[in-house]
Amino acid sequence: MRSSHRVVRPLVVTAAVAVAAMTFSPAASAAVPGAPYEGLPSGTKIQKSLVIGLDGASISVMDKTELPAIESVRTAGMTAVSNLFANPMAPTVSGPGWSSIATGAWPDKHQVVDNSFTGNNLEQFTNFQDRLEHSDSATSTLVAGTWGPIPDIIFNSGTDLKISAGSDNNTTAKAVDYLKNGNPDSTFVHLDDVDGAGHNSGSSSANYQAQLKITDAKVGEILAAVKARPSYAAEEWLIVVTADHGHTPTGGHGGSTQLERQSFVIAQGPGIPANSTREDVKVTDIAPTVLKHQGVAIDPAWNLDGKPIDEIVPDAFDTLRGQLKPRADETAVGADVLGWTHTAPEGWSIDNSAMPTGGIAEWSGWSFATDEFWTNIERNQGRETSVRNRNVFAVADSDEWDDKSHAAGKFDSTLVSPAFPLNGNPAASVNFASNYLIDGPQSAEVFISFDGGTPQLLKAYKIDTNRMESLPLDIPAGAKEAQLRFKYTGTNSAFWTVDAVTLTQEAWTVPVTTASIAQAPASGWYTTAPTLTLSVQGGAAALAAESGIRTEYQLNDGEWVPYVAPIQLADGETKVNYRSVNGGNGTEETKTLGTIKVDTVAPALTSVAANRTAVASATDAGSGIATLEYSVDAGSTWAPYTAAVVAGNKAATVLFRATDVAGNATATQEVRFVAVGAPSESAQPSPSTSAPGSATAPGTAGTDHAAQDSGGLASTGASGGLIWLSSAALMLVLGGLVLRLRKRARA
Repeated sequence: MRSSHRVVRPLVVTAAVAVAAMTFSPAASAAVPGAPYEGLPSGTKIQKSLVIGLDGASISVMDKTELPAIESVRTAGMTAVSNLFANPMAPTVSGPGWSSIATGAWPDKHQVVDNSFTGNNLEQFTNFQDRLEHSDSATSTLVAGTWGPIPDIIFNSGTDLKISAGSDNNTTAKAVDYLKNGNPDSTFVHLDDVDGAGHNSGSSSANYQAQLKITDAKVGEILAAVKARPSYAAEEWLIVVTADHGHTPTGGHGGSTQLERQSFVIAQGPGIPANSTREDVKVTDIAPTVLKHQGVAIDPAWNLDGKPIDEIVPDAFDTLRGQLKPRADETAVGADVLGWTHTAPEGWSIDNSAMPTGGIAEWSGWSFATDEFWTNIERNQGRETSVRNRNVFAVADSDEWDDKSHAAGKFDSTLVSPAFPLNGNPAASVNFASNYLIDGPQSAEVFISFDGGTPQLLKAYKIDTNRMESLPLDIPAGAKEAQLRFKYTGTNSAFWTVDAVTLTQEAWTVPVTTASIAQAPASGWYTTAPTLTLSVQGGAAALAAESGIRTEYQLNDGEWVPYVAPIQLADGETKVNYRSVNGGNGTEETKTLGTIKVDTVAPALTSVAANRTAVASATDAGSGIATLEYSVDAGSTWAPYTAAVVAGNKAATVLFRATDVAGNATATQEVRFVAVGAPSESAQPSPSTSAPGSATAPGTAGTDHAAQDSGGLASTGASGGLIWLSSAALMLVLGGLVLRLRKRARA
């Protein structure tokens, strides 16, 4: 019982220094914060929260009592009844109860296991007011409590103003004053007199009901103060009413009975349906719900047990609530309590092929049950520690099954999940609430199989374990689905409960691919083969393939080709498309670079002499000819070539050059002419150049050719000179003339 640890203290007001802000985004803020009021900083948020704790309030008695103030919250919002822990986790006393509400964690984490608070872990698992202050130091936080440890220990860290009021009258007056005239963002109020009535008279007494009504009137005063605020209409209020434990009918608490363990969450606020009922909300959900309401993200590193109410999603087992049956062989629970079934939810099954016949009917193999049914079949054997289960859960209980005669053999049953679809991501995790308690020979193993293959051991329990499991998985390449098996064996041992089973994988995001290529010249044609590099989401696409992402490209609407290294584009016009595909075959919308034009080869130029004219032509297989020009003044000026260039009778040199659209240019070619009537020599080769890959034809630069016309010999070449008749040739001509004269004389 808590009373031996209670200390009634005079009114004490303490102000805590606001701690530095963390990185979470605060909720929406009022335009101009007001001045502090009586030591309480003025709040800045439109979102406001008020949690009212009724110490020792029994929801089962409240349901039978006219409580208009509390009923107004229930009507406008939600009521959720659930069970607390009991020993060996912690007794049902105020220290562990209020610490669980304030921190969002159960006693095995915050380590408040009695009212002495000795050895607590409230620094790591701190209260929600402290987390609000860490998120935004401008948040105004207020705690007013009748029981001293509420402001002095549980909410001591971080809260702006802590009031240990000493009596419910003082606590109510202070709460009303600050809510009405001050501007707190988050307020926690603790009222104690219901617990006192429970200790003095028991929860079944008229005195207890009378005190509930008195306390309800105080709740009404507090709610009226909220509505009387000048800014109330512009504010968004979350209001929660809860309790730290119940009471026995004759008085007292701390044990494991249903009435002592029963608690509740009554909540009204944005997103909470009016007049609704939940079976899956627990007191540890209050802290994260307040935090989220005020704009604070729940950090997984905090390792909380609770969740924001709007994030609690029913699982497959919860669908069985309407199929639960009354007791069969058990006698400790009421005959009207519906709380168990062997019927598995859709997709699930139970393999009892190795299970002996007989035993307690409710627990013959895996069963599905509620906490109020299962934990009350036989108390104080550790079942009350299954606080991480919600609503309906799976239970294998060899201890209770063995309490009735059965065929030879041990409890041996396997719970089989449906096939969970896989999205192609190579990593996943199996998550579930697990409470495994050993009390003799037993085993608990989790198996997984892929695509109907042989089950593989994923986890084997060797010690007592009570936690939310998250078991990492390496998914085989190409696996489409996975199935889980929970196999439990035991010989009059203890139990294993499983709940909230999920297989999760990171959702594939559609990849974002980026192409990198040198900027094209003004002509639109590259004269040097460009290199195309693809990257996906900031990393090399080839490396991203290790994460299941593949990047591919397509040239001229052909086949898609895997990208493994930068691509050098060839000459010609090439349409380039690209995309990436994630491991789940989520394909990025095709992107395009359009048509990339590459021309690295100069034109082919031909120039010849014909009948005292210079003739030229040029071709280009790439970008096409842009200009074909000639010059007759050694390159000082150039003119477009449109027709043969006439040399005339004088010696002349005609130069030709060609350039393509890309800008590639040929070497200059020459066509030379000697003056008409000038002596000439035999043609001699002379050096000449043309662009790589260009075609040459007879009479073009690259080979010297002589052409004879009515004026004498001409030659073409890059640097060839005039060719004159040699003296030997002249002697041969003269010799021929002498011979002809001799023949005539003889005649």
